[in-house]
Amino acid sequence: MTESLETAVRNSEEVVTADEVRNILKEKPNFNFYYGTAPTGPFHFAYMIPLNKMIELAKLGGKGTILLADYHAHLDDQKTSFDEMEIRSKYYEECIRGVFGKDAKLMKFLRGSTYQNKTDYVEDLFKIAAKVTTKRALRAASEVVRMSGDAKVSGLMYPLLQILDVKYLEADITVSGIDQRNIYMLGRELLESVGYKKGAYIFMPLLPSLKGGGGKMSASDPLSHIRVTDSVKDIQSTIKKAYCPAGDLEQNAITSTMRYIVFPRYEKVTIKRSEKFGGDLEFSTIDEFEKVYTENKLHPMDVKLAVSEYLIELLEPARKYFDKHEDILNDVEKTFK
Repeated sequence: MTESLETAVRNSEEVVTADEVRNILKEKPNFNFYYGTAPTGPFHFAYMIPLNKMIELAKLGGKGTILLADYHAHLDDQKTSFDEMEIRSKYYEECIRGVFGKDAKLMKFLRGSTYQNKTDYVEDLFKIAAKVTTKRALRAASEVVRMSGDAKVSGLMYPLLQILDVKYLEADITVSGIDQRNIYMLGRELLESVGYKKGAYIFMPLLPSLKGGGGKMSASDPLSHIRVTDSVKDIQSTIKKAYCPAGDLEQNAITSTMRYIVFPRYEKVTIKRSEKFGGDLEFSTIDEFEKVYTENKLHPMDVKLAVSEYLIELLEPARKYFDKHEDILNDVEKTFK
């Protein structure tokens, strides 16, 4: 059980709470868990951080759901119109299936719009809306929803719907980025009032921007990320230019990619080097890799080349899918302009 818990919480930014996760793993072998994402912008490789956690939980025996939160995409300052919901949801689903590869069969895919307009759900929405002040809803939404000037009512509704998703997906464990914390912590206070348990939450870190400077990776900034559908040449070019200070892990998107994206998917990771500089190095754990890197025994460019190779391989299924379905990619790309 200790080993299962370690796997469940590995690489997380915060777990609420570890004891609850431990009890779920012990008492409910076929536990339910989910991760939700709103199809608002280009799908980039940082999404692989929570998705890798989904794979790990599935292999512990859980039943996973990927929620394509299409209504949420509209509630977030109308980033996605109702006319765009289906094409963007389809695009997100195929990107995620591609990133999962053969593990996609371990997950169920669901649109929020298939249940978020049902009578029971709406009545629960009314119930919790009556309990939450506008100030508290604003605080919950502030790190997730785009707000400029006066907050729209839709932005305040956003966290309330997300809270109820935990109940209606019957989630024992929710996987999320750490930016969603305020929403789910509000949910911990409200879910029992609509007849559901508080739920347990595994919050994953956000990947730093490839540009450096302390910012997070953003779909709205093409220089800060790599799209799942990018070509091999574009991946290599972007990684080559990425911020990667020698011997330093702080705000280092390249070494963070190693920790949160590459190592969870490979038993061994190889850094290729010429014999002149000591030959190839093979690592079985991220801790081994980071120790060598912080001792300045690895050149950043060698690490970048390795990250490029692993990302090219991990993103290949999605890239191949859209090579065969260019119409879907072209249609969705038009909506992002």
